[in-house]
Amino acid sequence: MSNYSTPKVLRSTAKLPETPALERIGYGTGVGVFNLQRKDQSPWAAKIISRYAGRDRKQFSNRLQLEAKVLSSLNHPNIIGYRAFVKRPDGREVLLMEQCEQSLIDLIETRKEENLGPYPVEYITKVAVDIAKALDYLHSSLILHGDIKSGNILVKNNFEIVKLCDFGVSLPLKFDGTLHKIKGCKALYIGTPCWSAPEVLKGEECMGAIITSKADIFSYGLVLWEMMTLSFPNSSTAINESYYTGFSEDMDAHLGETPPLPDSLISDPRYKQIIELFNMCTMQDYKKRPTAKQILRFMGIY
Repeated sequence: MSNYSTPKVLRSTAKLPETPALERIGYGTGVGVFNLQRKDQSPWAAKIISRYAGRDRKQFSNRLQLEAKVLSSLNHPNIIGYRAFVKRPDGREVLLMEQCEQSLIDLIETRKEENLGPYPVEYITKVAVDIAKALDYLHSSLILHGDIKSGNILVKNNFEIVKLCDFGVSLPLKFDGTLHKIKGCKALYIGTPCWSAPEVLKGEECMGAIITSKADIFSYGLVLWEMMTLSFPNSSTAINESYYTGFSEDMDAHLGETPPLPDSLISDPRYKQIIELFNMCTMQDYKKRPTAKQILRFMGIY
């Protein structure tokens, strides 16, 4: 990761109250995300290592430091803004970032609970375009996000702008879009299995799969599927019960697949372009998937 400048750890710039006094607005593996109110200024989001991280604290600390390094090197309207990297008196690191209102995964869950049905096309298009812009910038900067999913997409002002976040498992790309070789197959790519591309899942088993920026594109396609079905991809919560039966064993059997869409969406002409984009992005052969720039051209942006 030598292309990232190391963020300076500030010790007095931001005074943080004790965690119980902060409003929790999100969470992740080994970390919590809290609302940090600032007097007469816009609030920040504070990502803090959990006090209960235990033996894994070093691993979570390394991820947070990596995320700070990556974010501090990026500047794009569709990527969450870096603010500072500080340490609490107890030694726990804190990443301070621009605050957005809600994560896409929470919005999807709420919409499902309220039985509102698939997101309207204009909302899915907004997410598709904004996140494709973020990925075009990121991949051009030779960075693989490595964990694209609805939980790492933030929405501001009722879809006025959509931003990509959580760079704790990002990886460097070579100029040809492939990953730099890293010692130890297991450490090559982390991601989240339900959203992972088939070549990523094979790579975790050291089967010689080639992992490229197109792994992000596959996961991006599954986010569009989430907004159309209000379900987790490739899991037992998916819409087609005949396709996804059972729990862990069956879920594992379908990881890396292109999940089906309900007939009602396929036959709806309003979703034609989004469905075509979803199918393009989730091709099993990574070489057939579009780049982020090609997605933007397909959506009429470039």
